[in-house]
Amino acid sequence: MANFEIPVSTYMSTPIVAIRSKDSLTAARRSLADHDVSALPVVDEKDRVVGVISRTDLLRVGRRDAGSRQGSPLLTLPDRKVADDMTQNVAVVPSHTSLAETAKKMVQERIHRVVVTEGDVPVGVLSTLDLMRVIRDKRVNYPISDIMSSPLFTVRASEPLSLATDRLAKARVTGLVVVDEDWPVGVFTQEEALDAGSLPRDTPVEEAMSPAILILDARTPVHRAAAQAGALHARRVIVSKDGEPVGIVSGLDFASLVS
Repeated sequence: MANFEIPVSTYMSTPIVAIRSKDSLTAARRSLADHDVSALPVVDEKDRVVGVISRTDLLRVGRRDAGSRQGSPLLTLPDRKVADDMTQNVAVVPSHTSLAETAKKMVQERIHRVVVTEGDVPVGVLSTLDLMRVIRDKRVNYPISDIMSSPLFTVRASEPLSLATDRLAKARVTGLVVVDEDWPVGVFTQEEALDAGSLPRDTPVEEAMSPAILILDARTPVHRAAAQAGALHARRVIVSKDGEPVGIVSGLDFASLVS
């Protein structure tokens, strides 16, 4: 069994990327895309962490303001400050907290990153991508089938963006596997949903999905899966057995292993 009792400071990402509470939701969307992260700590004028703004928050607000009329845009971000729509309960851990304890917190709260602090000062962020590096370095040798989630949450390539975005929210997942004749051909994540915000709601998912997917055999060791996912900056791995997709390993599945 690998030792995951080392402090989060060993693997946290620095410097911390944050956004001001007075900045706009549009600025938050731009910063999330520029830094390729799913959430940003929100700081006040004294650099104290007062909340977090995530892709989930932006999708919730954007879907609500866009309405449901056929042909209307998928998402509409209102002209409001980050402070108006951020989540105020921030997941924070001191820098000496162990990776195992932090990963457990992430799994329990179903979050993909925590802010790491020294005293009251934020000094870094630990994400599920960082936990993949841990698993890679510790060379955890279980087959990925041992930690995968099943069944897959899917959407057909021909189905509309509105349905896919609704499914993301209702299933409380950050990504869907796009299938054509039951075989994975891409992914539709919160990132693709935000990128497609100006498209009509009835646009086929295939026109907005990402074709970059990682499909590995069920026998693949976890450390190899983590290494490949990390190198590709992929947050999920599709698991195949006998030529059929049978499950998925998400960032939270990797976190569950560390916990």
